[in-house]
Amino acid sequence: MITTEIKGIPLEFITNSGVFSRSGVDKGTLSMLSKVEFLPTDKVLDLGCGYGVVGILASKLIGEHRVIMCDISEDAL
Repeated sequence: MITTEIKGIPLEFITNSGVFSRSGVDKGTLSMLSKVEFLPTDKVLDLGCGYGVVGILASKLIGEHRVIMCDISEDAL
């Protein structure tokens, strides 16, 4: 399990063996999220979402009805 806080939002992720960055949120994602601003009118497509860091954070900030997440890996989902 990964426990972290991004943009002041506490997050927990359950990961699985064989998924990218399973022991913690990778530096590239953290760097991107430090620059991205999610606006209330945004719609987000998290393509290749993995275990969902970007999409879950976006859904907490702008509402889950504005976010679509998908990944080819069943292990990630």
